[in-house]
Amino acid sequence: MADSQRTVVEVNAGPHDRKNAVVSFFCNEGCGEEKFHVVNELNADGSLGAAMPSQCLAEFCGCDDEECTCCCEVVWMIPDMKAGETKRYAISLADQPAEFPGGVQINLQEGKQADFMVGDDLFTSYVFQEGIARPFCYPVYGPNRKIVVREVNLPQKEGIDHPHHKGLWVAQGAVNDNEDNWSEMNDHAITACEDVEILAEGPVFGEIIAFGDWMSGRRGTRKKMLEEHTRVRVYNTPDNARVMDWIITFVATEGGFHFGDTKEAGTLSARLKESMEERNGGTIRNSFGAVGEAENWGKRAEWVDYFGDVEGEVCGLAIMDHPENHGYPTHWHVRSYGLFTANQWGIHDFTGDNGKRGDLAVQAGDFLTFRFRVFIHSGNTCEADVKGQYMNFVFPPTVKVVE
Repeated sequence: MADSQRTVVEVNAGPHDRKNAVVSFFCNEGCGEEKFHVVNELNADGSLGAAMPSQCLAEFCGCDDEECTCCCEVVWMIPDMKAGETKRYAISLADQPAEFPGGVQINLQEGKQADFMVGDDLFTSYVFQEGIARPFCYPVYGPNRKIVVREVNLPQKEGIDHPHHKGLWVAQGAVNDNEDNWSEMNDHAITACEDVEILAEGPVFGEIIAFGDWMSGRRGTRKKMLEEHTRVRVYNTPDNARVMDWIITFVATEGGFHFGDTKEAGTLSARLKESMEERNGGTIRNSFGAVGEAENWGKRAEWVDYFGDVEGEVCGLAIMDHPENHGYPTHWHVRSYGLFTANQWGIHDFTGDNGKRGDLAVQAGDFLTFRFRVFIHSGNTCEADVKGQYMNFVFPPTVKVVE
């Protein structure tokens, strides 16, 4: 049933129940100003059912032709599927795109921040304004418009502990010759944002890419050490189950670079709202069932979920490590006071063995990429089905053509 105008695909949930699962398919024909891909769910009798919100990503074709229009990746979301269930969809080329209300739009304020709007509501802002130590996401809204990260004030008010803990951020405390791009202490290094671009907006997701230069701080004169290219994608999910993906790439543009062994790092980090902290009644739980700081700090896990009370409602934030990441499953630098980081580096701190190191050198011209998913939810770990969301991330439903 595949022809030049329509391709029928079957999506299989596999052995897991699915909620808000993202699926994609590479079409043999591209779309653009004159043609658009439309995804329809098929009824049991094979007739066309409702059109599904979908988006196309032509940049992932893989063709060597820079002006290629031969194919693109079509992405859509399945709100609900039971384990073992299959659904069929028709992917067609149409003269007009399917119109859907809402979706994810991005308001880019040049030199300041990128605001991710899900429907009419602000979900988060990627802040990159001049004068900050490094970009971060703040605020981060969870269920019922409740902020799930600690308040950030610019300039940061005095007396607050760990003022470098801002929302969600990327940092490392031992770069090259012990340059500190983690804290905001004297002579700290910085991530200077050079550019932010909108990659996608639409009914399924919105995405930006941010280009940053990691600049040294210890010798009085800033010197570029490496580049950070970070993509942040936010999906159009209900506010009790927000999903965002981070793809973080470190590029050795200035010769090689070295990340040292230190717990003062988090390839992706969060500082949670005070009421969610373990010391204030919150709970830390990992993919192996470990509970609390004592069982989670420095331990490896595929994901860690941290939940607690926010204005009378239980809210949580999980960070998920991808199997292709260096150091998988990562160690976690997660504390009772709300700090929460995926840390591949501080192995001697975590193990107490100085003979074990987490150092990594990247050669000139090479790069190092990490993928993480952040899942912000209502309820505790089980109620939110964090495990199921992790399966969506690393083992999504399969898609195959129906011949």
